[in-house]
Amino acid sequence: MANRIRDKALIGAAGEHYVAFRLIASGYAVGLAPRGTSAIDLLVANSGTGKSITIQTKTGWKAMYGSAVEPWWKWPVSMSRQEPRDTFFYAFVDLKGDPSQTPDVFIVPSVEVAPPLVEEFTVGNWFVIEDEEDARKYRDCWGLISAALAE
Repeated sequence: MANRIRDKALIGAAGEHYVAFRLIASGYAVGLAPRGTSAIDLLVANSGTGKSITIQTKTGWKAMYGSAVEPWWKWPVSMSRQEPRDTFFYAFVDLKGDPSQTPDVFIVPSVEVAPPLVEEFTVGNWFVIEDEEDARKYRDCWGLISAALAE
């Protein structure tokens, strides 16, 4: 089963749908952006407050590297596609290489997706979480989205 989901489009869709599921289960209205829309994957609204945000998901089949003792994660990002703002978030999803595992999701405000967390490599820019302190700061921080959608 683990080898079935190697197609990049399927990996991306899995991350988008997982994030959408989590937000819908929390009571938000969520719409998937049309395929091919640049920089936005999800539109999220709080029907009670009328506030909305956008989310760009980045999903890795296995985004964690290193070891259990010294883990680090990375996802490719494009720095020129969307201007950072308070209503724009990234959801970095790690599918852990195993569909039977619950994915890790790192919720990051777009204003924080910049150096030093974004590193330039010869193959492009990557968002990198290199230490457990940053992992704790962003992992499952759904409250950042809730706060943005609150009154």
